[in-house]
Amino acid sequence: MKFQFPPRSTRGAVLGFAWSQIALVMAGVIAAVVALNLLVAGHRGLAIGALACCVLLVTVGLLRFKGRRVTEWAPVVIGALLQRRAGQSEYRGGPYAPNSVEQWMDLPGPAAAYVWLTATASDGTTQIGLLHHRREKTMTAALACYGTNLILADRDVQAQRLTDWAQLLNILGSEYADAGLIRWSVTSRAVPDTGNAAQRFLVNRAVDSSSDAYRSLAQLTAAAAPAAQRHEIYLSVVFDVARLSGEIAQAGGTDAAIAAVVLDRLTGIESAVMEAGITTGGWLSPRAYAAVIRTQFEPDDQEVVDLRAGTAPTGGPTAAGVEPRLAGPVAARTVGWNTYQHDSAYSRTLWVAQMPRQLVAATWLSPLYMRTTCRRTVTLVAQPVPAAVAQLATRREKVSRAGDEVTKRKLRLVRTAREDDEARAVEQIDREQAAGHVRYRYALLITVTAPTMPDLDRDVRSVKRILSRVGCEAIVLAGEQDQAFAAGALPLARGLKPARGWSA
Repeated sequence: MKFQFPPRSTRGAVLGFAWSQIALVMAGVIAAVVALNLLVAGHRGLAIGALACCVLLVTVGLLRFKGRRVTEWAPVVIGALLQRRAGQSEYRGGPYAPNSVEQWMDLPGPAAAYVWLTATASDGTTQIGLLHHRREKTMTAALACYGTNLILADRDVQAQRLTDWAQLLNILGSEYADAGLIRWSVTSRAVPDTGNAAQRFLVNRAVDSSSDAYRSLAQLTAAAAPAAQRHEIYLSVVFDVARLSGEIAQAGGTDAAIAAVVLDRLTGIESAVMEAGITTGGWLSPRAYAAVIRTQFEPDDQEVVDLRAGTAPTGGPTAAGVEPRLAGPVAARTVGWNTYQHDSAYSRTLWVAQMPRQLVAATWLSPLYMRTTCRRTVTLVAQPVPAAVAQLATRREKVSRAGDEVTKRKLRLVRTAREDDEARAVEQIDREQAAGHVRYRYALLITVTAPTMPDLDRDVRSVKRILSRVGCEAIVLAGEQDQAFAAGALPLARGLKPARGWSA
């Protein structure tokens, strides 16, 4: 079974140009006219200045840099400069936090408004950690999932799993989107296997520890300890509290009512995930959720957290996981334009701006999981688009492209192969929506973490090389690495620009 992703749309307001580009070009034309008038009037110096301004405006309006228009880079650069000017590019948590984490969890940047709510499952004992964003009025939970080997499975099994996953996407984007779900994400992180599971298995299961075979395997597993990795997968879901206001009011309108209403949705989502053939480990408890966030900020704590999970009792201050209010970092800051330093590590987040445009198999992303030995997190953030908005967006796209085609034909402009591919992609999306499939807005983010800057540079080059070979175009997000870390490294289902109007 082969798949083909559509090219990233380059359509603008008129003939592929955005309104900001058109405004800059028009300003450049006006500057050119002013320059000619000044030259005729004998003001040669002013004319040269106006002509230089014309060239600058046209260049800024038409130039692209790292997959974005210069006009799209402007708010990013201005925002980063204002952030540094205000001293918000550095964060101090832990004992330096405003409340010294006595009551609330302290997270940097866009995640600062999260507070913990605890829900109790139907069994009366299992606790589920919920993150309530006070400013955005959302509720987030994370489900631990365990994957199975897809590469070695038969083609019929692969096709069935893909069909089940497609059905799950439709359920999340229709049934649960109507029930308040606004975003979800799949986060897969590779962390060092501090416990060396292979070595533990050999020690616990060996019958004869004096044989040559045992000594050989013992040496092999001991040598593999520094490179051993384990993969963790989390499905994070985000609910809009405003859409659930009616049910919450009927349940009492308190935080406990919010948790009860959201918990009812979480039970159904977990059942749907299990029906898709995905093994789950339950929704993360507050301590388990905090442990994931904490070890992303402080990788050196991974060994301590793993040891506590294997030996600590179920209750008390040394229980498995991390105290929820201590999930945040002690210190974090933005280094330069493309690096984020947090506690003992450095991270860099890449945005996959273009998916493979050639036909690829269902396992096209496997090299990223199998050929990397660095600590990295792959996050797919998706937002279901309401059916009515999706239809309006598709119709607007088709009408706009038809108008551009007529205009280009009149002006005898060349139509490129990329434009043909984009037009076919719009038709394909229209047919898929007519067939009942849910349309999604999505983004693929990859966060690479290393203990030193040289190691980070090496690991990022390795990841970009692997992505390039599978046909992806990956871009390091410059000027917004703090926000990118919260979106790409933490299971919070963030990272999508808010949809406005009919955009989809």
